[in-house]
Amino acid sequence: MKTKLTLYVDKAAVKRGKLWARRRNVPLSRVVENHLNRLTTADAGERFLAKWQGAFKLDPAALKDERVAAIVAKHMR
Repeated sequence: MKTKLTLYVDKAAVKRGKLWARRRNVPLSRVVENHLNRLTTADAGERFLAKWQGAFKLDPAALKDERVAAIVAKHMR
């Protein structure tokens, strides 16, 4: 079910948003709805990461493999 929502948004942002939506032939309200859905999905991913971060241990011998070392260097803090 859809519901009406009043938003206060900068005029220039609305103009750019309408232009963007028009080029893609979608209503601006759908663009906003999709963005809100992505934001809440991102929160679910953050909760997943918080739950599992540090739960898996890496065998120190694996760090001798340069591919593993590169992944660790890039993705682990």
